[in-house]
Amino acid sequence: MIRVQLLLNHPCIRDRLEPFEAIAIRKSMTSQFRPEIAGLRAIAVLGVVLFHLKIPGVAGGFAGVDIFFVISGYLITRNILSDLDADGFTFANFYVRRTRRIFPALIFTVLVTYIVAALWCSPLMFLDIAKEATHALLSIANIQYWRESHQYFAPNSDDLALLHFWSLSLEEQFYLAWPLLIVAARKYGVTFGAIAVASLASFLASIVVSRTDASAVFFLAPFRIYEFGCGALILFVEPRVKLGPASANILSGAGVAGVVASVLVLRSDMPYPAIASLLPCLGAAATILAGSETFAARLLVVRPMMAVGAMSYSLYLCHWPIIFFARFIVGDGVDTAIGSVALLASMLVVASAMYVLIERRFIQSPGVPAVSFAKNAAVLVVVVLPLAVLTHLTFLQRGFLWRLPAAQLQTLHLQEFPGSADLGGTEGPVGVQFLGDSLMGQYAYGMKPILRELHLDYQAAGGPGCPMLYGVTSSNPARREFCRAARDHALEQIEGNTLPIVFTQLWRLYDDASIDVDTPEAAALPPVKDSYRKLQLALRPTVEKLVAEGHRVLLVGAQVDPGCPIDQPRLLPGPLPHAPQAPCPVIGRSVADQSVAPIDQILAGARDSSPDRVALLRPVDYFCDVACPVTKDGLWLYTSRIHLSLAGSDYMVSRSRDALLRFFRNERS
Repeated sequence: MIRVQLLLNHPCIRDRLEPFEAIAIRKSMTSQFRPEIAGLRAIAVLGVVLFHLKIPGVAGGFAGVDIFFVISGYLITRNILSDLDADGFTFANFYVRRTRRIFPALIFTVLVTYIVAALWCSPLMFLDIAKEATHALLSIANIQYWRESHQYFAPNSDDLALLHFWSLSLEEQFYLAWPLLIVAARKYGVTFGAIAVASLASFLASIVVSRTDASAVFFLAPFRIYEFGCGALILFVEPRVKLGPASANILSGAGVAGVVASVLVLRSDMPYPAIASLLPCLGAAATILAGSETFAARLLVVRPMMAVGAMSYSLYLCHWPIIFFARFIVGDGVDTAIGSVALLASMLVVASAMYVLIERRFIQSPGVPAVSFAKNAAVLVVVVLPLAVLTHLTFLQRGFLWRLPAAQLQTLHLQEFPGSADLGGTEGPVGVQFLGDSLMGQYAYGMKPILRELHLDYQAAGGPGCPMLYGVTSSNPARREFCRAARDHALEQIEGNTLPIVFTQLWRLYDDASIDVDTPEAAALPPVKDSYRKLQLALRPTVEKLVAEGHRVLLVGAQVDPGCPIDQPRLLPGPLPHAPQAPCPVIGRSVADQSVAPIDQILAGARDSSPDRVALLRPVDYFCDVACPVTKDGLWLYTSRIHLSLAGSDYMVSRSRDALLRFFRNERS
């Protein structure tokens, strides 16, 4: 640090750095309201809204968040440098302005979302929303969504009422760190260099990490710094690049075109998302750099765009909860053209009211005496802490089950996936082992009455979403090590005994594109979806080894697909009624047989290697008659497209009871 300081104080270095810093700061001092930035905000928020409304042709609307980050980087850095130049910057005032700008409308949105969820959602859904609310209030939503994205039972993004708060949490984390960087860098006259280095490091890191953890690149602040930095660096380019009218118009037109194109053409599944994000980031930066006197800028500052830009924060906050609850309560009808127009109109009304009644009341205007940091912090704690306690208590109390009558709770429970309370052991010695992935839970629960009748208990070994086969692991970098550890632990656990094994996996999950097998023959196979040559190469040796160790093995065949996505929140009742799950199309037995045949043939081959010690239970033979039911006696038999509910587990096991008893008693059919 001493060497760096001496180097920076060297006259030749100092004379080169200080004018550059000073020019940028003086430029920031003279900057006024930038109407074209309000127009950019309008494009950004409308892109996000239309994307979430699933409007055709707006597949890249999520890029609106990238545009917001560029704008924030520009404005926040400009304000910090301006205050520093006027000797008026304090961290206390900065954080007071930020909290007054962000938290009032944020708290209101979280509170309303919580109340609506309490009225309409089942306990399971309510506890999930309460958990989201806690993380949103504590500004860690992005971190939690990143953590959950690696979990096998991670919810679909459409089932997260406050998913859009990830970007707000990330931005709040940026506000915590960025002033520290700017103040420290300015002290040594290296503001431009510090921002440039931080931005480049962030960009390169996002490219590298996206290969192994794309969710981290999407959700976590270190991998988004380059977007904020893109906006901040404009401040240092503005005073050094003098644009004439023609060049400004060209740059502005190209910038606006890039922004609009990103909203229209980008895709969420594009490789190297950091590189793809350069289109909206550089487009927004070019538009800001070109200024407000260009033809393209004048298109951005028409009155409707300015109005939307002014309330863009409130519109961003309210848009997704409105869409989420409209779809949940009203149903799929809201995704029609008329429904989308009605939703958009309601968002604009709510956002306008939030802007006038909440946002503007708390924005700290220049010239108005600042609220003290202590008073601001005290009010924030008094408001946020009790709400966070309430939302966390809701999660701990399982969504406040008392909101529903006992009969509804029983119906709710039978349509859930087995939980820890359902999987408690039976009395007696351990007499059977379950080996596999999450499907173990549904079969362990369903078979408990049989094991209780035989006075046997069970143990389970495996891991969700992981193949329990020797030499096999997930090819997904984010899950590879987890699955390898789960596999090694499970196989080591069963090697210490000769108990019979119920081997159940979601076999279709483990195609050639999804697993890696530690053999030269398997490694040479291409990663093809819906091809199971690797599984075939790994399953038979695994079964033969289990048999050689003294185990009898029951292979449970391919799960019958229900034929449509299962929206579990719609299956479960809440205090007030909501739109039900649409019925799935009828799946005939012949169609189901064709669907499970590729997997069941592989399992049959493994059985035939040791027919005296290995049995095959094909769910399609017991679950289906002429057709394969998805509901029975008013209860849904599935909680998702891959998991049976408690009711479904009971149905499956009750119909295969005789075959299971023969296996447990070691009787021949």
